[in-house]
Amino acid sequence: MIDKLQAHYGFTRMPFGRDLAPGMLHRHAAHSEAAARITWSVADKALAVITGEVGAGKTAAARAALAGLDQARHTTIYLPDPTVGVRGIHHAVVTALGGRPAHGTAALTAQSADALAAEQAERGRTPVLAIDEAHLLQADQLESIRMLTNPRHGLRRHIRLPAHRPAHPAAPAQARPARRPRYLQP
Repeated sequence: MIDKLQAHYGFTRMPFGRDLAPGMLHRHAAHSEAAARITWSVADKALAVITGEVGAGKTAAARAALAGLDQARHTTIYLPDPTVGVRGIHHAVVTALGGRPAHGTAALTAQSADALAAEQAERGRTPVLAIDEAHLLQADQLESIRMLTNPRHGLRRHIRLPAHRPAHPAAPAQARPARRPRYLQP
């Protein structure tokens, strides 16, 4: 059936697939706004979450924004499936940055933090971690990502991500523990 449609319309490949280049996408206001917000969060070295209905174009907007980044100043680490676990996230980071992942989880965690820091400090390129389908992340994965962006431990100390600010200038800064959504609590 597909072959007949392609032959009838003269297509050499299927249109509207996931392999379309970001420049080939239809630019509508919501897509442009989402891409602009992603680009802004990368420029501001901030964490960002893009939400929307299924098929709204979240992944397409992220791909467009990431494709528009200056490759000389940014290194994109794209994780399409976060169900790989904590080790899989660190493995993806190390592999994307050209390293050979360590065997032990603790060693791999330190290796990924070091690789992220080296990317910024030695090569002058800001690492950008994009996680598609992030609603599938488990609490341990979120904690691991938080530690990579923690000012005392990982990436944030090298790229100056904005830290939590105290409510009052005289109040001491305190880390707020991550709260699980009510429906995930045991």
